[in-house]
Amino acid sequence: MLQRDIKDNLEEFARIESFLDEERSYELDKGCEWVNDLLAELEENLEEDEKDPENRKMSVNLKIKRKSIPSYGEGLIVRGDFSGNFLTPCIKCLAPAAETCQGEFEAVFITDKFEKAEEFDETLSLWADNSELEVYFHNRGKCHIKKVVHEHIFLGLNPYPLHSEDCKGLCGTCGSDLNHEDCGHGAQ
Repeated sequence: MLQRDIKDNLEEFARIESFLDEERSYELDKGCEWVNDLLAELEENLEEDEKDPENRKMSVNLKIKRKSIPSYGEGLIVRGDFSGNFLTPCIKCLAPAAETCQGEFEAVFITDKFEKAEEFDETLSLWADNSELEVYFHNRGKCHIKKVVHEHIFLGLNPYPLHSEDCKGLCGTCGSDLNHEDCGHGAQ
């Protein structure tokens, strides 16, 4: 049964024993400290005067429940989705480029005693709660929720952000922004 109240804050580390066997929902945004930290990390390569904290956004929706998983013990199942808008340097000219991110994930935290077990050398997921879930490990019931969200956000980022499709980049000789001036080095 879905717990009706939706929470708007969650610590980056969650303890399994603080959850019940029923799903708990969270709708997090930049008001949550660690979500705001993720946004700041996305914009860390910008100069301070290029950042636009009012227009950067991140939404993280999580459904979390504790579950006893046969052969693995108590686990924490985390299903989530995220979407966000932020600025990052253009790969060609370093001007701020508007970027978005979005994605979904399903994960399960099991005890870290399995982390070094041979059966997990090549195992990235396991079947639990009627789904194939990505495996993460908890240490004595302490689950790093932020790490899961961080990983999925950063794996899905555009590796070549452009502020404009027709960006001319920087001059390889003098470093001038060719979008604003022709330094003459291109003719040589």
